[in-house]
Amino acid sequence: MRCLAGIVIVHAARAVLSCIVITLATSAPIRADPAPRLRLTDPRLRLAVAAGRQQSPLFRTLTNQLEATDVVVYVQCARLPGHLAGDLSFMTAAAGVRYVLVRIGWDLPLPRKIAILGHELQHALEVARSPDIVSARTMAAAYERFGFVKSRGPERTEFDTLAAVDAGATIWRELAEWDDGE
Repeated sequence: MRCLAGIVIVHAARAVLSCIVITLATSAPIRADPAPRLRLTDPRLRLAVAAGRQQSPLFRTLTNQLEATDVVVYVQCARLPGHLAGDLSFMTAAAGVRYVLVRIGWDLPLPRKIAILGHELQHALEVARSPDIVSARTMAAAYERFGFVKSRGPERTEFDTLAAVDAGATIWRELAEWDDGE
C-alpha cells in the first residue's frame, strides 16, 4: 500500500508540474514583431535607412541579414575625427545578445551616410558571424585574424575588412545608378 501511495504522489506531482509549465509557456506574450536589430538613435538616420533600403539592393540585404542575428546595432550621428566617416565599437554582451554602436559623421551628405552605414553594417554582420566576439578585446583579436589594420595609435587601433570596403563601394555605386535611372 505504501508503494501505491508513493506512485500516486509522484504521478500527481508530475501532472501539477506539467500544468505549471504549460500555463507559463502559453501565458507568456508572443511577440509577432520582435525588436529590430537596427536601432536608430537619431531621427536624421531614418531617411538614410529608408533611402538605402529603397535604392540599394546590397544595403537592403545587409539590413535583412542583420535581423536574423544575435547582434543589436545602435546607430547614431556623431562628430568624428577628421579622418573617420564612421566606426563600429563593441558595447556589451548580455543574455545571448551582443550590442554594437555605429557612429556616422553627422555632417555627411545623404548618399555618403548611406554608403558608410552599409560599410559599418557589413562589420556588424562580421561580428554576428564570429561567436567568439564577446568584448572589445575579442573583437580586436578577431579583426587581427580576418581584417587588416588601417591605423594604430597609442589609444586606438582601427581595423577594416575588404568585405566592408567592397560593401561601401557597391552601395555607393548602386545609389549613383539609382540617381542616373530617375
